[in-house]
Amino acid sequence: MNITNLRDKYYRNETAQFRLYTRNKDWCPTIYVKASAVPENIIIESGSFKVVRLVDNLEVIPFGTGSENHTQLSYDASGSYFDLDINMLEADYAYGIKFAFYDDVAQSWNEYPDIFKFRVEE
Repeated sequence: MNITNLRDKYYRNETAQFRLYTRNKDWCPTIYVKASAVPENIIIESGSFKVVRLVDNLEVIPFGTGSENHTQLSYDASGSYFDLDINMLEADYAYGIKFAFYDDVAQSWNEYPDIFKFRVEE
């Protein structure tokens, strides 16, 4: 998984759209697939994000799972995405985005281990 358009810094006066690229875990293409195809982007229909301030691990925007879906991912033909009003974040701090995905089989949310970092400027 990756945020394909993640920048190093964002400004408080913008609303950023973050686009996700996801593929199956442990995907290992053959040499033929590498030469002839573009990897498929898997659309996540049930995912959520949270934002944490890195200096003190403060959860600024918690996961919106359960009855509150305020951080649910949207999706279109190009894949999953979400919009974030950067004005909600304090300037001069670094933040991280984490993701959780709903597993229908286990009927639970699984948090993705990586964190995607960026900084907010005035």
